[in-house]
Amino acid sequence: MSGGGLLEKAMGQQMSPEGESMVNEVVAEALPQPIASRKLEFSMTVKIGAAVGILAFLLMWFLDSYALQDIVDPIPFGLIPLALFSGSFYLVWNGLGRQKTVVLVICYLMLAAVPYIAGMTFSESITISESELSDDSTELTLTIRGSSPATSADVSITYGGDSVYDENVPFSINREDGIGDYGEITLLVSDWYSGNADSSSDYVVTVSAGSSQASFILQSIHLQRTIDDVKSATAASIGTGADCDSSKDSCVIGVALTAWAGLDAIGSNPPGGLPYADYTLDAVLMHEGGAVAITYPTVTVVNGLAQWDSGNGQYGGGSANVGAEGSQLPLEGSVDDFNLNTRYVPIEDWGTDDYGCYEFTVSVVQTSPWSDGAVVSYTSFYDYEEQGGDQENDPNNTNPQDTEESWTVASSC
Repeated sequence: MSGGGLLEKAMGQQMSPEGESMVNEVVAEALPQPIASRKLEFSMTVKIGAAVGILAFLLMWFLDSYALQDIVDPIPFGLIPLALFSGSFYLVWNGLGRQKTVVLVICYLMLAAVPYIAGMTFSESITISESELSDDSTELTLTIRGSSPATSADVSITYGGDSVYDENVPFSINREDGIGDYGEITLLVSDWYSGNADSSSDYVVTVSAGSSQASFILQSIHLQRTIDDVKSATAASIGTGADCDSSKDSCVIGVALTAWAGLDAIGSNPPGGLPYADYTLDAVLMHEGGAVAITYPTVTVVNGLAQWDSGNGQYGGGSANVGAEGSQLPLEGSVDDFNLNTRYVPIEDWGTDDYGCYEFTVSVVQTSPWSDGAVVSYTSFYDYEEQGGDQENDPNNTNPQDTEESWTVASSC
């Protein structure tokens, strides 16, 4: 029944004191109550939901930090406020009534977006996302993402916990790609290299720009440049028939030389490859009496490319790639041997071909900062012998046998 109907009913009665009182009550009921006299009453469910929503809102500010995301994967952290917002929305939705769903959705989306929008607009935070080695392996470029108004940065590097570099360099967030804004800092490796990176001696770079700071462990493969293990080996090319003198069934017609230089390996295994190491390598095959059989041209290795004087083909092609697929470096000669799968140095090019024990020494030298200049070397030993020629029952050697030559590994000379 409308307010007007009640008034008409009241006026129709006698205006007795009781009637007048009734009219006053009806009028008071029909008129709206003053706003100040009304109270908003929220259920406990709504209050709990609101508290959870405020907690989620506060967490969003902290989880927007680039520094926090750089330390720990941000995905688990992002699920926490999301779960809290979902729970808060459910509680408030049930408490206020589902007809207000659209308004609630808009409010919650605004709450969730504000910290990230503000963080992207006003926060100052950086993270080092990657490091890239230049083509010539001399420089490392750091990619730094985030937000900072700084025009320079303090860069420090530690190796195994000890400081090896500390400089202020120009820097700004002045680039953009599909991921976002970023800046770059390029560092010359030779300015701070102090030794091979490994699990116990990492290179850690720290960049401080304005009020923000980020750290990053540099890739160990890029910072393994010091040769600490060398190996040497030879293999004989064996000839028969026309390759040898008429008195020999078989003979040594040359040797193939091989060197290894790289990271120390377990036991007698060849050294591990160092694709970015720079060094010089010398190799000498010498008879036990002191005469030199082969002096190989000095090999210079820079950024995985080995080069030497080929002597117009006397010593192979004069270049080879080494380090990327291992530390082996064939020291080629002028003649192909398909059984050995390499080129050997023919015996007619030796300085001496006397029988006896031979030493093959490979020596590696590096300059600062890759090494202190100490020589790293290794020597292998071989017996060059002639066998046969006598018959046990023919002391006068009236019916001599043809001989055979051998080239075998020895423990020493």
